[in-house]
Amino acid sequence: MRPAELLRLVATAAAICWLAPISAEADGIPGVIMTDSQYLTDWSGFYVGGKLGGAFSNITWTQDLNAFTALSGVAPNTPVQFSPSGVAGGFLGGANLQLGQWIFGAEVSFSGTDLSQKTASPFFPATDTFSTTLDWLLTVEGRIGYSWDRVMVFGKGGLAATDATLKVTSTRLGTASFTEFAKGWTIGAGVEYAAWNSVILGIEYDYMNINLSKGGDCPLCDEGITIDSTPSALGGNVTISAVTLRASYLFGAED
Repeated sequence: MRPAELLRLVATAAAICWLAPISAEADGIPGVIMTDSQYLTDWSGFYVGGKLGGAFSNITWTQDLNAFTALSGVAPNTPVQFSPSGVAGGFLGGANLQLGQWIFGAEVSFSGTDLSQKTASPFFPATDTFSTTLDWLLTVEGRIGYSWDRVMVFGKGGLAATDATLKVTSTRLGTASFTEFAKGWTIGAGVEYAAWNSVILGIEYDYMNINLSKGGDCPLCDEGITIDSTPSALGGNVTISAVTLRASYLFGAED
């Protein structure tokens, strides 16, 4: 046998030995599909998991406090502003459908938060305090992603909701609180990695914008603080930025 032929034989045998385990592994492991002669992770299926990270918010409450205006000269509708930050973490679940390298899906998440802050009243007297709290966050979103085998980048968007609480402690008028179920919208993006065929790890960024209602009522008056005989409109806005790590278990077609 000529040296050139021997060299070709060795190269062919080495290629077969290298490709055979890959083929056997791909054919025998759930969660792997072959598209255009490439082995790709199959992202299709239902998944459940959790996430944990940090959240940063800006919360503005506005009420036409006419009685305080008369005493202090502060203009009506002066906003009370907060910027609490803290931990956010909870549960998530959803479903994916993969078409080629594109992944389409929907996801629901629920997170508890410790977003709470107290500030001095902008009205007279300064010994009065305002505090606000967001106890939890709920999102319902659609997702679209693009995968490179075990890595997927995705964008998402949909509905966001929370319970927002405003508490007023007045040295003259007592204490009152008001809690509102508020909703708005959210967008976000992230990246996920299939560390194992059914274990998905990732990181994401979420931005939420939630409107606090405005109405012709006086919820603080209902709690015993009579600010003025004229009902005062209460409203505002919440914006939240959150960066969280996420982990989920994917129930694929082979499970």
